[in-house]
Amino acid sequence: MKKHQFAIAAMTIACGAAHAQSNVTVYGSLDAGVAYVNDVAGKSVQRVDQGTMQPDRFGFRGVEDLGGGLKANFQLEGGFATDTGASTNASKIFNRYTTVGLSGDFGAVTLGNMPDIVFDYAGKLSNGFQLTNFYLFHPGNLDTLANTYQFNNTVRYTSPAMSGLTVSAMVGFGEVAGSASKGRNTSAGANYVNGPLRLALAYSKQNDRAAGYAGTFLGSLGLGNAGTVFNSLTTWAAGGGYTAGAWRLNALYTQSTVDLPTSSFKQKNIDLGAAWRYADVRTLNFGYTRSKLGAAKYDQFSVSHVYALSKRSEFYVQAAYQNAGGAAKFAIQNNTGVAAGDSQLVTTIGIHHLF
Repeated sequence: MKKHQFAIAAMTIACGAAHAQSNVTVYGSLDAGVAYVNDVAGKSVQRVDQGTMQPDRFGFRGVEDLGGGLKANFQLEGGFATDTGASTNASKIFNRYTTVGLSGDFGAVTLGNMPDIVFDYAGKLSNGFQLTNFYLFHPGNLDTLANTYQFNNTVRYTSPAMSGLTVSAMVGFGEVAGSASKGRNTSAGANYVNGPLRLALAYSKQNDRAAGYAGTFLGSLGLGNAGTVFNSLTTWAAGGGYTAGAWRLNALYTQSTVDLPTSSFKQKNIDLGAAWRYADVRTLNFGYTRSKLGAAKYDQFSVSHVYALSKRSEFYVQAAYQNAGGAAKFAIQNNTGVAAGDSQLVTTIGIHHLF
């Protein structure tokens, strides 16, 4: 009897293993270009920049069909620099995503290290993403649209699409004994896609986060440095996109509030962008951004041309110009360095390849 029961169990396991189907995808992006910046600390600079059109990255993505509409999935993704080969975070191999989860008719539950929902939903409507130019993300990236800060120890739920509407919520645990809020990160949002129309609304709050990447920008305004720790950083974002024929239009508003132990300040950003695909392999991009932090303001104008060499390779020429005004004495575009004056121009000629 016991042998009979064991044989049935073994057959059940074998059938289950035969039914489950899995696949793993290896993917990545390499991007490098020759850049010229007319003013970094008062001097012009020529350099090879990486990840301008898309971030340099490599990753593994896998899905296993467990049957009954249930799937297990994972993603491992790391960022690096094509120009040097270095990791963007020396302490983490997979510094962009390390996630595992389940998905089905109920939606999806994902656990691990991942960007917030402001990046995931609203970020795709920004000039930086839509016009494929890293310089167009906002000074200091306080609103996280450039994905320079991920949530650790995170649980995220994403609903199934309901007439084009998807909602998500996530929490990254601070894991500090005796304090549920210390180091905790939270985010939520809604994403609506219906034919040529896309709309997004998203929220994010990070507790006890070091300024890090934003330190250079804040330093130019006398508001901090890379080691400055925010009591909290709260971001709201709302935007939309529409495709009409050869034109793709995008608009986005973000507002980030930084609370320090003795003060607070708020950054507001407005993106307006347009991409015109005037031939099968040629696209012209135009963008304008207004960024304000208190009495400091920054106006940015951009133009670029992208030529598709194939479905995976592109040649591009880009230019972005920023003028600082009000209390802002120094221009500082994303990833360029602080100018000695109130204006800064950066141009790039490069090639991008996906695999």
